[in-house]
Amino acid sequence: PNGVEPEPKKRRGLKMKSYDAVSGVREFERLGRAIVEAELQVRIAEVFDLARAADAHRRLAKGHVLGKIVLRVR
Repeated sequence: PNGVEPEPKKRRGLKMKSYDAVSGVREFERLGRAIVEAELQVRIAEVFDLARAADAHRRLAKGHVLGKIVLRVR
């Protein structure tokens, strides 16, 4: 997608869809349907309270994060 990373290798049991970061009403409707239908699964690597945002940034800087880093706002 966007020529930044190579196309992901096919993996048995997984269906991948690419997204090229072009947004519009149609794209957001498709994204919403995928979320509701549980076709889109976002892996969360770690959750940090907002007060620990610097720790979250350091974790990202280390690399090899498999999933999203989440900042919890409460």
